[in-house]
Amino acid sequence: MKTFVNQLVTLIFSAALLSGVLACGGSDDGSGSSATTTENNPANTNNKDDENNLMFQQEKISPVIGAPLEEATVAPSPTIEKKVEATPTPTPPSKTIDEKSTGGLVDELSADDFTRTSARDLEKEFRKSPDTATPKIGKKFVVQGNVLEAGTDAGGESYVSFKAGNGRVTCIFEIITDAELRRFTPDGTNSVVGTIDTWDADNRILTLTNCNIVLGY
Repeated sequence: MKTFVNQLVTLIFSAALLSGVLACGGSDDGSGSSATTTENNPANTNNKDDENNLMFQQEKISPVIGAPLEEATVAPSPTIEKKVEATPTPTPPSKTIDEKSTGGLVDELSADDFTRTSARDLEKEFRKSPDTATPKIGKKFVVQGNVLEAGTDAGGESYVSFKAGNGRVTCIFEIITDAELRRFTPDGTNSVVGTIDTWDADNRILTLTNCNIVLGY
């Protein structure tokens, strides 16, 4: 009887041990199968790839700490040019048909009595050859030159000054109309006839008086 009991106990113990071994083996197989299934699942692989791509993009976009920032280029504002309106030069009046001239034609003046010359040559002669030029004071000359200025002086006398190098030849008119005087524009070429009156050597100014306009010279 005692032997039977011992055999029964041994059988129960062996059965319990076998059950424990089977239980452990099934657990290991299940874990291995689950892990294998997870690794071989394409969905899980895609998820990992997406996470890796997202992390790579974040690293690419994020600026590096300490790196210099790019400066934004600002286009310069266009410069607006201010237009300055020039004051027009007064236009000298045109000669009308019924206008009477105070001057005369150069052909009406005898060359023997009215020597032809230029303002520059006449001033130069008085400046460089006073001995030969001085006797000409009081004589009449037809003088041509480029206008320096023309107008009316403080005494109310009308005049025109011709350029003569660093000097000038000034002619005081005996008679002239306002329209005729306004036609003596700066740098214009005109001619007059008059009598040599004075020579200012210090200021290089030769003055003629009793002047009139000469046409055709």
